Amino acid sequence: MSANHTIPVAEQKRLRTKMLKKHNVANIITHWFNVASWLMLLPSGIAIISSPRLGITPIWMQEWFRNMFGGTANLITFHYTVGFVWIFILLFNVFVGWRKYFVPFAVKRMLMDQDDIKWMMIKPLQMLGLKKGEPLPPQDAYNAGQKVYSYFVLLGTAGIMVSGPVMVLKDLFPPVIKQIAQPVHFLSVFMIVAWLFIHVYMGAIFPEEKEAFFSMFNGKVSAWYAKNHHAKWYWEKVAEEMDWEDDVNRKVEAEANTAHEGSAAD
Repeated sequence: MSANHTIPVAEQKRLRTKMLKKHNVANIITHWFNVASWLMLLPSGIAIISSPRLGITPIWMQEWFRNMFGGTANLITFHYTVGFVWIFILLFNVFVGWRKYFVPFAVKRMLMDQDDIKWMMIKPLQMLGLKKGEPLPPQDAYNAGQKVYSYFVLLGTAGIMVSGPVMVLKDLFPPVIKQIAQPVHFLSVFMIVAWLFIHVYMGAIFPEEKEAFFSMFNGKVSAWYAKNHHAKWYWEKVAEEMDWEDDVNRKVEAEANTAHEGSAAD
């Protein structure tokens, strides 16, 4: 029997309607800026390196991209211009929020623990139809799969940010650096794209994770979803809410006592 079956229906309804804030506006904007950038960078990059001999994309697609930009040179200019804007915006966000947000968030939310390791040993098998009855260890605001994905994205992003400018500003670097930059760039992109398929499937298609997808628009998930998929984070939010209520009650009580003492003095 599922643990959810032991929760009264009224409580289930309350949890389904109660919303918890998971993402702030800055997170959402950065996420969709990154998506928009990749939708421009990936197709244009593929069109640049494609040829009939490689067979990466159909010939009509290569010709369409080159004709749309008026030639390969303009296509390359578009690609690296968007790339430099992408690098600047992401680095600006990191440096501005380095001490206040980025480091605390990375330490508190993105480090793996024993529950995450156990989750990684069970969840992939369940997706393949195995170990369906085995309960998953409780997860934080981001589950182990999301954490592993973020590690590869950070590594790939760093590779792209370093290798891309080297390829564009090639006259400033010795030949050996330029020779290394190109495969690093391609491998970094391939690594991110390979994990991106899993990320999109889990976030936008996998039924259990639909709320995670919509939370990237409104920033919120239901308490029901949080309790079932991110129990550690859910109970942390409950504790914060209880502390807030206790603080409010103490303030109300203090104000009532002050008013009572004032009335007695009169």
